[in-house]
Amino acid sequence: MSGARMAGWLFADLLLVMVVVTLGGETTTKGAGAHIRPELTAGPTSTPTPTPAVSNPAPGTPAGGLDPHTKSISVRTDPGGLVGGSDAAAASIRRQVVQKAEQFQGERAAFVIVFGNAGRLPGGAVDTRSSTEYAEAVARLLPSAKPDFFPPYDEKIIRSYHNTDPRVPSGTAEIELFFLLH
Repeated sequence: MSGARMAGWLFADLLLVMVVVTLGGETTTKGAGAHIRPELTAGPTSTPTPTPAVSNPAPGTPAGGLDPHTKSISVRTDPGGLVGGSDAAAASIRRQVVQKAEQFQGERAAFVIVFGNAGRLPGGAVDTRSSTEYAEAVARLLPSAKPDFFPPYDEKIIRSYHNTDPRVPSGTAEIELFFLLH
């Protein structure tokens, strides 16, 4: 694997780790097993004053954060048409996203990575520039395709990358979905 490709994957992996650590480090006082109970302490007048103490969640209770078990869907269209603003290509992506996201009834994606493949350069290498543009065009359509499932578009929450796997056909966008732990 070339250094440039390795650096891209390293960046993606580091970003994912930072998101997981950030979301996993958030604490709540409701729903995650945390309990507040009053403890008595002596104040300056020796009158008992209640102060909250947080107990640890029960073993095996998820503490929140991203579920490490991701799900994915794939969509296909003409990458040049989508990047160029084709309404037909955009409608095709939206239709496929709606249809394939139905399998996640009642869920909501918290973090999304779109890997696009928009063709090859002479010599057979994946065109990383146009593949990343294609992935970004797909990513920008996701919230409008299914607003109750995808978060609003933000580059920090819906990320776009090129897919360099030579086995993936041109025009394919693989959408990796991350859900919150319940």
